[in-house]
Amino acid sequence: MALSESEINEILKIINEAHDFFISEPLLLELPEKDTVAFVGDTHGALDVTEEVFRELYDKVDILIFLGDYVDRGSHGIENLTLILRKMLENPKKVIVLRGNHESPLTNEFYGFKGEVLEKMGDYYEDFVNMFSVMPYAAIINGYFCVHGGIARNLEDVKQINSLRRPDVNPDDEIAFEMLWNDPREELEGFVPNVRGEGTYFYGKDVTLKFLERNNLKGIIRGHEAVDAFRFEMDNRVITVFSSRYHGLGAGALVLNKGTFCKVLL
Repeated sequence: MALSESEINEILKIINEAHDFFISEPLLLELPEKDTVAFVGDTHGALDVTEEVFRELYDKVDILIFLGDYVDRGSHGIENLTLILRKMLENPKKVIVLRGNHESPLTNEFYGFKGEVLEKMGDYYEDFVNMFSVMPYAAIINGYFCVHGGIARNLEDVKQINSLRRPDVNPDDEIAFEMLWNDPREELEGFVPNVRGEGTYFYGKDVTLKFLERNNLKGIIRGHEAVDAFRFEMDNRVITVFSSRYHGLGAGALVLNKGTFCKVLL
């Protein structure tokens, strides 16, 4: 259903303010230590899940980190995305928003978001693309590397992330693309071509542990895969969080409370 002119103008205001905020920030967010941190995986237009996150967790944690994939698959991508961005703009030190592989024209053409924008708003899809193209790729907090997909073949030092090109629409940069698309597989060694398609890789336990040691990190917290809310692997050094019910699985958020992980089902 088409949105009113005032609703469209409000959404565009949020999108453009978010663009300006993102471009003022680094691509790698190095965040201060916090006692209580919540991590939210893919929501894919699940507005009800996102509302529950803010209702149940916002006042109980020091910081909320969203790991990407706010649009596509679900029918409320615009509303889901703008709610998260509005909360971020209200309190950017508390709400951290990272880019996922679905914040891209590569997926929006096929999984629904471009069509949703055209149907509800008209010809404003490029405003979203411009905002997606400058979003941060990763954050580090309490020793954990937070990213949508994971590590990339040529990512040796996390500091490299800040020198990646910006804006990058698809993204076309190899490291940026792989951070959004790659998946962990503890039974593998090295980097192995991924079933997701050309340019995507599985990363094995050996290269993951080397990456963590080289960068003095405890682990990786990521989204990207449709798991039943959570998956812990590689001696609990890699944790996947999934927060959408689209695939018929559980939706969850992970809370790190003074060094201990707590699972929250949504």
